[in-house]
Amino acid sequence: MKVLMVVSWYSPKNAEVMSAGVFHYEQSMALKPYCDTALYYPYDETLPSKFEKGEERGLLTYRRKTSKVKIPKIGFIAQILNILCDLKKICKEFKPDVIHAHCAIPAGFAVNLFGRLYGIPVVITEHNPIEHFALHKKSVKTQVGFAYSNSKANICVSLDSMNKMKSNFPNCDFRVIYNGIYSPEAVGNDGVNYRVDGKINCCIVAAFYSKDIKGYQFLIPAIAELKKQGLPMVLHVVGGGDYFDYYVNMAKELDVEDMIIFYGNCEKKKVYSLVSQMDFNISASIYECSGVSVEEALLLGRPMLVTKSGGANSLVNDKVAIVVDRGSTEALVDGINKMVEKLPEFNQKEIYNYAFENFEIDQVSQKYMKLYNSVLEHKND
Repeated sequence: MKVLMVVSWYSPKNAEVMSAGVFHYEQSMALKPYCDTALYYPYDETLPSKFEKGEERGLLTYRRKTSKVKIPKIGFIAQILNILCDLKKICKEFKPDVIHAHCAIPAGFAVNLFGRLYGIPVVITEHNPIEHFALHKKSVKTQVGFAYSNSKANICVSLDSMNKMKSNFPNCDFRVIYNGIYSPEAVGNDGVNYRVDGKINCCIVAAFYSKDIKGYQFLIPAIAELKKQGLPMVLHVVGGGDYFDYYVNMAKELDVEDMIIFYGNCEKKKVYSLVSQMDFNISASIYECSGVSVEEALLLGRPMLVTKSGGANSLVNDKVAIVVDRGSTEALVDGINKMVEKLPEFNQKEIYNYAFENFEIDQVSQKYMKLYNSVLEHKND
């Protein structure tokens, strides 16, 4: 079987560290023992030429250069036509049995158009929170509805996401398959000590692509309040992005430089090494569709403090995490204090077992293979 992944976001071709679309790459590679996979990214603003193909990190990858157009409707139509032409070329060469689009828009809409024209079944995995969709716009709701209605299966990456999708698109079917996460044994350890002795060590893994979504505007002031309370802790921050400097400066202004270590983007091995040395991890997001960093921490046996962001809190239970209100410095302060108090009650092995059963990437790959085979059996239904 051959599966073509079509993704809505991805890292630049020559990036030293992947910062976007890591899941798309990892799931594509994890499926390789079971099927042949390739990936197509049609929205690469950094590409020097219009279309490129090559092996990247062991994965056959196709890229299309895209650029912003002054008239959005013309740009949208041109983009769709380019994707249809690319898919025709890719499918003639790669010959996929299934096309797996990641997100209904922008990728899923164009892919389903192609699938209908050429009789190739399409599957969609939705990674976007419903809050990202401008569903009040008729054109957007029509595009998203077309994608979900015409795909052979619509996958959500959390129960919260599935419930919201069903509410907004009641005539479409949705099911849950969690994002797959590599086990600690598969990733390894970089052998570096990141833990600060004599302190409570916690970590947040969240990119700075938005000023608000990941909740840093509440978490960093919470650390300042905990400093006033005299809590001996260090927050390790993993992630890069446009607002990285903004929050580094906030930490300076709030006089918590001594309590926060910023690492920027990190390779997976470093992330796993760092997280495995923490007392607990934090997800402070305002909203999330799922929460890969939550899954990774749990697979490393670390308890989580998560906000009621939707996807993230639907991944956990009270044996592996503490859940607090989102968008609140006070809630984070109270949650961190409660976590420190309850740390001895969490069982590392129990947390790992829960995460392995639900999130380990080979388990997820087998669920996708079962789905692909079912789709092919019923492709003409």
